Amino acid sequence: MEKVRATLEKIGLTKGERDVYIALLEFGLSSTGKITKCAGISSSKVYEVLQRLISKGLANYVIERGVHHYSATPANRLIDFLENKKQEISEGQEAIRKLIPTLEYKRNKQSTSEAVIYRGKQGPLIVLNECLEAGKSGIEIVGFGTDEDDWETHYPAQLGDFIKESEKHKVKSRIIFRTGFTPKNYTAGVRHLPPEYFSPVRTVIYGAKVAIVDFTKPFTTIIIEKEEVAKAYINHFNLLWKIAKK
Repeated sequence: MEKVRATLEKIGLTKGERDVYIALLEFGLSSTGKITKCAGISSSKVYEVLQRLISKGLANYVIERGVHHYSATPANRLIDFLENKKQEISEGQEAIRKLIPTLEYKRNKQSTSEAVIYRGKQGPLIVLNECLEAGKSGIEIVGFGTDEDDWETHYPAQLGDFIKESEKHKVKSRIIFRTGFTPKNYTAGVRHLPPEYFSPVRTVIYGAKVAIVDFTKPFTTIIIEKEEVAKAYINHFNLLWKIAKK
């Protein structure tokens, strides 16, 4: 039952919804008194929780002699619940995409820092997503620094999606790796240098941004947005590119 509880919370049910839903599964058609006792929820909250479950399609009720009796809907309604959540998320993403120009305009009107720092696993994913968006708009992506592909090591699924999208949108990219290493990103132009040229820090340049990602734990990601800095890094990359071997 612990696995059931954990899974129900994972898909988005609150603790109260989870416990009431499990009580309905165990006892079938039940009055609020029985549900309250089994779920360990206060009588003042049980009606609210039941209404939320009903609105999510996970519970229903009948009235017998003026008393409401509640029961769980068939378990496959949980799949319908998740499908509805997916649709809501998709609609929310589309709504946010439409708002991004307005939000960015407001953000850019204020004084913003030329550099941001992320600690943890989200930072490298932000860089990967920003690179893809830049690449789709025709900006070339270049990268160097580590002797292997740390995205391939830590984010294989996300890198796979990045590669597919890069191929689809003909994203231009060049990457320098150590001699002997073949990356999975077959869409990128690749050249090689000896291991002594590399460090644990990965550098990626896209447009006016330079992302410096330290993949030693805890992950640290620094994104600098300044055209002069990006140009200096591009010049350094091109020098390395000239001496690197195919």
